[in-house]
Amino acid sequence: MNPSVDSNLQKSKHKLVIAVDSYWPQKGGVEKAAQSLASSLKEQFSIKIITHRISHNSTLYSTYTSLKKQSTIDPAGNEITLLDSSCAGRLELLPLILWNLPGVKRNAPRFDYLYKFYRTVFKKRLKNLLSDANVVHCFSTGYLARCVTEVCIDQKISFVHSPFVHFGRWGDSPAQLDSYSKAGAIFCPTVFFRNKLMSHYKDSTSIKTEIIPPIISEPCASSFEKEPVQGRFVLFLGRRESHKGLNALLDAFEGIKENVKLVIAGPGATAGSLHENVVDLGEVDDNTRDWLFSRCDLLCLPSMDETFGIVYTEAMSCGKPVVAWDIPPVNEIVQDGISGILVEPQNTVALRSALEKLLSNVTTCASMGRAAHDRFNNYFSAGKIVKEHHRVYRNLTGTNLTGSEE
Repeated sequence: MNPSVDSNLQKSKHKLVIAVDSYWPQKGGVEKAAQSLASSLKEQFSIKIITHRISHNSTLYSTYTSLKKQSTIDPAGNEITLLDSSCAGRLELLPLILWNLPGVKRNAPRFDYLYKFYRTVFKKRLKNLLSDANVVHCFSTGYLARCVTEVCIDQKISFVHSPFVHFGRWGDSPAQLDSYSKAGAIFCPTVFFRNKLMSHYKDSTSIKTEIIPPIISEPCASSFEKEPVQGRFVLFLGRRESHKGLNALLDAFEGIKENVKLVIAGPGATAGSLHENVVDLGEVDDNTRDWLFSRCDLLCLPSMDETFGIVYTEAMSCGKPVVAWDIPPVNEIVQDGISGILVEPQNTVALRSALEKLLSNVTTCASMGRAAHDRFNNYFSAGKIVKEHHRVYRNLTGTNLTGSEE
C-alpha cells in the first residue's frame, strides 16, 4: 500500500487508547490480554498503547521510574507510548520508596495516599496523550488506572476498565476500586470475578459491568529442525509463583506410571534438581510456546489464584484438555469431565489420578480435547469477543466506531 494512502487511512480511523501498567515484551496474563486486544482491533481502529517501562525490580518507585530500554512498536506494528518520568519527576516520586522500606507497614490507606505524587508527575502528560482518543480501554490495577479515570472524566472521554485484580494482593484498595466504578463499563472476565468485585462496593447498583473474557490470540503451529522435547508430555506453562501449583504438580507426577514427560516452561527460577522425566525449559519464546501447546497431551496448571487464566483457553484453542484444581474462575472455563478434569484443591493424590486417567486412555484424552476446542470456539474465540468489545464501545460513544455493520 502507498504510504500516503496508509497514513490517510489511519487518520480516518477512530482512536482507541489502551492503557496498561506494563506491556510487551513483558510476559503475563494482563500484558497478553492488552496485546491481543491491540492486535485484534488494529484493522478497525487507530491503536495507541500507553504504558510504563518494564521495571528491573518490583519496588513501587522503580515501577514508575525505570529507564530500561524498550521498543516503541509492538510485533503487530502498534505504537507504544512510554509514560516516562523526567529527572525532576523522579525526584518528585521519591516518597514512593517508602512503600518498600523494611519495617514500613504496607496498607491500602498508605498506597492510596502515595498516589498524589504519581498524579503530580504524570497527569499533565497523560491528559495530552488522551486528548484525541475516542475510547480508552484501561487494564491498569495501579496508579495509572486512577489517573486515566481522572483525565477521561475531565475531558469527557468514553472509557472502560479491565482491572485484573488479585483480591487481597493488589488492585483492590478503596481509591482503586472507586476509580474502576466511574468507568462506562468494567469488563469482568468471569461471573465469579464480577461478583467478588461487586462485593467490595457498598452500593453497586449504578456500576455497569460486562462479562467479557480477554481476547485470546490462538497459538500458531510452529516447526523446529530439532524439537524442544521428544515423545509425549504434560505441559505446565506459567510463572514460578507459589500459587501456580508447580510443587503440587511435581509431587503428583512422581507416581505417574505412563512413559510421559512433564515439561515446565515459564519465567522465574528453574526448578533445580528434577526427576529424569521432568524437563524444565525456562522462559520460552512465542514459537516454542505455540509448539508446546500443539504437541502436549494436556495442560496441567493447578493454580490456586487466577483472575481469569488465559493459559487454559490457549490450551483449549489447540484442542488440549486441562487438568486443574476445582476453583473459581477455572471451573467457569473448564467443564469438569467434559473438556478436562478438575480435582479437589491441594489433593495431589487426586491430581495424580486425573493425570493417569487421561494419559492412560488416549481416546478419552482426545475426546476431551475436542470438547475443549468446541468450548473455546463457542465461548472464547477472538471473533466472538471482538464483537462484544465493539458493542460496548458503540453503546458508550453512541457511534459505530468501526464503520462496519454488526
